[in-house]
Amino acid sequence: MFRIATLLVLFTTPLLAQEVISPEKFRAYAEGKTLYFAQKGAPYGVEQYFPGQKSIWQYADGTCARGIWYARKELICFLYEGDNQEQCWRFLQDGERYAARADGNAPEDDLFVVGRDEKDILCKAPDLGV
Repeated sequence: MFRIATLLVLFTTPLLAQEVISPEKFRAYAEGKTLYFAQKGAPYGVEQYFPGQKSIWQYADGTCARGIWYARKELICFLYEGDNQEQCWRFLQDGERYAARADGNAPEDDLFVVGRDEKDILCKAPDLGV
């Protein structure tokens, strides 16, 4: 438990020497992986990335939304089924730490990557499995 709390603190402090990563680097980092996000020290959501710039976002309540991502200059933008509003982010790197900052948001609202693996997301009905 102490290790998880330490990781959440470590990975939720502001990135100081941040670099905006390119869409190509984002693809290399995320494709075939599942990323776990936290905001302000609390779990926020999980996203699994597939070939063809497809993804599944899992909300904190376990429901999921399938989507696609695409690049717009340095931004990574997402469109999810049932939502016509795109969400665009800058993905940032500081050494081994990664974060996502919604376009127009302040650094204190960053989502930090607190885990990365190759496990499938298990979604609640009606979108069971992946």
